[in-house]
Amino acid sequence: MEEEERYAGIWRAAGYVEQHLQEELRLEELAKLAGYSPFHFHRLFYACTGETLSHYIRERRLAYAARRLRGSAQSGTEIGFDIGYGSHESFIRSFMKRFGEPPQSLRRRACTMREPVLVNRETIHVAGVLCMTDTTKDRNIAQAWKSLSRIWASIPGKVNERISFGLEIYNPQASGDRARQFDYLAGTEVADPASAMPSDAQVYTIPGGRYAVFTHVGSTELLGETFRYIYGEWLPASGELLRSLGDSGFDFEYYDARFQEGRADSELGIYVPLCPIDTPSSE
Repeated sequence: MEEEERYAGIWRAAGYVEQHLQEELRLEELAKLAGYSPFHFHRLFYACTGETLSHYIRERRLAYAARRLRGSAQSGTEIGFDIGYGSHESFIRSFMKRFGEPPQSLRRRACTMREPVLVNRETIHVAGVLCMTDTTKDRNIAQAWKSLSRIWASIPGKVNERISFGLEIYNPQASGDRARQFDYLAGTEVADPASAMPSDAQVYTIPGGRYAVFTHVGSTELLGETFRYIYGEWLPASGELLRSLGDSGFDFEYYDARFQEGRADSELGIYVPLCPIDTPSSE
């Protein structure tokens, strides 16, 4: 049996879990849906997802709770009961362990984000200043933007003077402290990547294709919360797969006239690259 066929039932069961998070989910019923015995299903589920079924269901329910807190007026206690927690205290403990803060804190957060739209983009070339940073600090990123402003006038062939890009390039295989490190390019789109650039500028090509576009509203100081939502909640639930930049992962920020740092209604786009959708052959 081909691996894709072998795991098809597992993904079918995972999709069922996503649609029935507020209901009781039994191993025996999910195994039957997938077409395996409970014992074989449990082994395959772990091999496919890297998680036990019970842990997977708990994580998906907590991600659902976070979405409900952001998108409804329902109380945290009501949401906890809806997804099967028997007490307010047990829900709070699980939520704190998963997100590092209580539900009320997440709901009060000034940062907001809009659910993504899926778009297709053309390939572009971005010239700018590169720095190395990590997810615990952004002082190098701020310095990269300052350096970009100093060489802005000398970058040839800018496509649009009012649009800038923040390109994040990371190693998806890294672990531990190295997993927090990534390269960041503060730049602008250029028409000809072969043009002579300032000595401290670098050029990267951002490939065209499918992207999920999120809108971050509010201060850039809270961008980390949006990225945690994208990669910790939305992506696992979406069924989408990330697309790479050669051997590296990437995403990028898109700054246009909507961006007004310091204003509560400031907006910027976050583009997350997705693998293409396979279409059936016409033959």
